[in-house]
Amino acid sequence: MKSKQSKQKYNHQKRNYSKIRRALLKSLATGQKNTSELANISKVNWKTTRNHLIFLIGMGYVRRVFDSPQVRIIEITEKGLKVLVAKKI
Repeated sequence: MKSKQSKQKYNHQKRNYSKIRRALLKSLATGQKNTSELANISKVNWKTTRNHLIFLIGMGYVRRVFDSPQVRIIEITEKGLKVLVAKKI
């Protein structure tokens, strides 16, 4: 069961996929981050963040810089920056 603090951390109005993905791209526009950092900044749980990253990687908007069983470092691509600026996601 989640702790009260954990529930409060993610207790906000539900956002659609585009808003979450845009928040992740905005975060990555400032530099490379790992999945946990993205989850905290975007206020989305780790598993949801991971699932959205799979989509973003598949679309070519972000890429893995480093990948190990313990940590994955992600950065935004040129294609991701263009989509972010054009507000198409």
